[in-house]
Amino acid sequence: MKGIIFNILEQFVVENFGEETYDKILKQANLGMKEPFVSPGTYPDEHVFKLVVSAANELNISAQDVLKSFGKFTFGKLAEKFPVFVDPYNHPKPFLMTVESIIHVEVNKLYEGAYTPKFTYTNTEANKLTITYSSKRKLYDLMEGLIDGVGDYFKVPIRQSRKVYEKDGVEVCDFELEFLN
Repeated sequence: MKGIIFNILEQFVVENFGEETYDKILKQANLGMKEPFVSPGTYPDEHVFKLVVSAANELNISAQDVLKSFGKFTFGKLAEKFPVFVDPYNHPKPFLMTVESIIHVEVNKLYEGAYTPKFTYTNTEANKLTITYSSKRKLYDLMEGLIDGVGDYFKVPIRQSRKVYEKDGVEVCDFELEFLN
């Protein structure tokens, strides 16, 4: 996983719970690292999973809630860092439909070795969208939080549900979204 995600995770914990809490989480995760995470660097996926479990233990909440809250926070930070991707849009639906074809392509250019999830879209109604998410990481709770963050950013509530199933031998997750204005 790219270092930028670890940097935002640190920001999330420090801004919401304090530097001391982050230090405890980092120590409890026992990653065996002495150097800080570098944004373009690549780190084992297990590191982020260990940090999430440590955060859940330290904050006394579920790992799923950590991922959802972190995802919501992350979208705002990414929008600040890369406004070129969100500025052209005034509603979450057209923005979300660019993630696979524009944003993931650019992420892979900016961050060598990045592994992005794969999205396909089913657009059947003006106020609805289904995003089919496929990733070996299966970060469905993080995705749910990111979608919440998108809704907050555009000030459009998004009702969402999800369904995990197997398609062509691969686990995928449909995020059924309804835009409430």
